[in-house]
Amino acid sequence: MIIFKNALLHSPPQESIRADLLIEGARIAKIGRVESGSAHAYENKAILPGYIDSHIHLLEYGYSLIFLDLREARSRKEIMDLLSSQLPEARKLGFLYAFNLASERLTEADWEPLTSDLDSIADDLPIVVRREDGHSVYLNTKARRWLLYDQPIAEADTPLAGRFNELAVERMQERIPRDVRIEAFIKAGADLLGKGVTAAAVMIGDEASLGDVEVIRSIGERLGIEAALFPQNRDVEAICDLELTRLGGCILIDGSFGSRTAALRKPYTDAPGNHGILYFSQKELDTLVECAEDAGLQMTFHAIGDEAIEQLLTAYEKTIDPANSRRHRIEHAELLAPDLIERAAKLNLILGVQSMFEIAWGQEGGMYAGRLGDRLRWTNPYRSILDAGIRIAAGSDAPITNPDPREGIKAFLNHPITEERISVQEALAAYTYQGAYALHLEDRIGSIREGLQADLLVFDSDPFQTLQFRPSAVIRRGKLVAGSI
Repeated sequence: MIIFKNALLHSPPQESIRADLLIEGARIAKIGRVESGSAHAYENKAILPGYIDSHIHLLEYGYSLIFLDLREARSRKEIMDLLSSQLPEARKLGFLYAFNLASERLTEADWEPLTSDLDSIADDLPIVVRREDGHSVYLNTKARRWLLYDQPIAEADTPLAGRFNELAVERMQERIPRDVRIEAFIKAGADLLGKGVTAAAVMIGDEASLGDVEVIRSIGERLGIEAALFPQNRDVEAICDLELTRLGGCILIDGSFGSRTAALRKPYTDAPGNHGILYFSQKELDTLVECAEDAGLQMTFHAIGDEAIEQLLTAYEKTIDPANSRRHRIEHAELLAPDLIERAAKLNLILGVQSMFEIAWGQEGGMYAGRLGDRLRWTNPYRSILDAGIRIAAGSDAPITNPDPREGIKAFLNHPITEERISVQEALAAYTYQGAYALHLEDRIGSIREGLQADLLVFDSDPFQTLQFRPSAVIRRGKLVAGSI
């Protein structure tokens, strides 16, 4: 039993109230006057529902906690030195894996490692360096033969030699041993709980395999968080055989702006003639959407550029009911002009968004500006989306950005385009109630209501006043799992 006396309860979209709160077992037993009797009661705390990360690659985020993270590197030399420092540990595992190289933030503008650069570190060990956007990897010769054995090896370096897209990314995922995958899932779950994330929409598997569904299920309670699985595989029958209820996540309609593979209606500003890539024909996508709808699955797909979003909207318009009773979604939806917002609103779609993208790439002179020019105005237009009546569910896309909701909430409040900023209440709702709604879980988590699961965040001061959204304590199913009260 846990009792909070005179607690300030923030649970958007409900009004904030002051009341006592009683937790018995895993549930919120009562909100209202509670007699503490001989039980210890905590006074004058602020309480929020547990955060929900609505789009995370949990396994890959766990890898980023195990393997080398290059997010803070700012020069070619620093990257090469960091990679070299990992060689002793990498040799034990049989490969060197690094995450989050952001070439556009280096002092050597847009430097990308060539195969020969990575060979100079080690030519007898596969070296795989993943770009920050997750859609490309850089490989040395050994890694190219290890992952892309059916493709020719270039004889000489060209400006992009060494960089490969989704095929190499997927094959790298297949190479990680099961015990390392289990460790990665558990580390990721523990890390998220420490940040106040008690549930997540987990993007899992790929076009080649759904084996990680069994892996994550085998972990059980050791995962710590509640995981709603989105299998990233087009095999509807296999998904149903696994008794899953969703399809999608990062099934790619297009790529990313950083790799210039997001599909655009007009060419990239900094690459005239390049419209990006569509991974489906309209007919192929229509067929998949219709098949998944007939199977009763909730769907979502990765669509970043305006052409990709338009293609997905067209497929949805042909198949799903206007009320969107299955709560189909679009993930990312980064370049969203007014005509696309209007079409999404008519379908009652939910958008799985990442506010930290604007902090990473939407600032003046940032990557969005370079790739898109004036179209920067319609990247991640959250105010316009909400005003159109569209629900947004907030996530991190980790390991692409840090899965810390306190940073995500501040990013919503500090959108580089002032007109697209949203309120604290709306930002919190995107990380709590709307996240639960987007998973059909609002009757269990995402709010502070009697009878719901006691997944709660405890603050010593009111975060609506301090704008400090890192909790001092995290309660999951009625038990303290991080911090202290």
